[in-house]
Amino acid sequence: MEGATRGDDHRLGIVTGNRANTGNAATTPNAANSVDAVLYTDRHLRVSWAAGSSSVVLTGEVDVSNSAALASVLSEARDSHGEIEIDTGDLRFVDLAGLRALAPSGCPGDRMRLRNVPPYMARLLEMLGPTPCP
Repeated sequence: MEGATRGDDHRLGIVTGNRANTGNAATTPNAANSVDAVLYTDRHLRVSWAAGSSSVVLTGEVDVSNSAALASVLSEARDSHGEIEIDTGDLRFVDLAGLRALAPSGCPGDRMRLRNVPPYMARLLEMLGPTPCP
């Protein structure tokens, strides 16, 4: 896996309503006849796709060990699905590397929005400011 530093990381394919990339994603249908999928998981972080709300759900901890993988998964989700929301309500911990992976850019047309942002994380993102445009 690209960017993995630990042997316990498992990258799973993105699965949507009628097409699947490579990988073995466990899927369950939701009310909108879409498919939910695990996009990435390791010992600390689980990244899931909620097709009904076109959102990525983060559960666990984001740190330097998995922030590059998270950034890659988010980039792939934006490329595949356009504008996405990232639900951060179930994050227990985020370090600076994780904040950089999640920080909205100052670029016009940024297709990523955060929701359910814990107050501590909102303050840190405000202090960090938008990431520069490439």
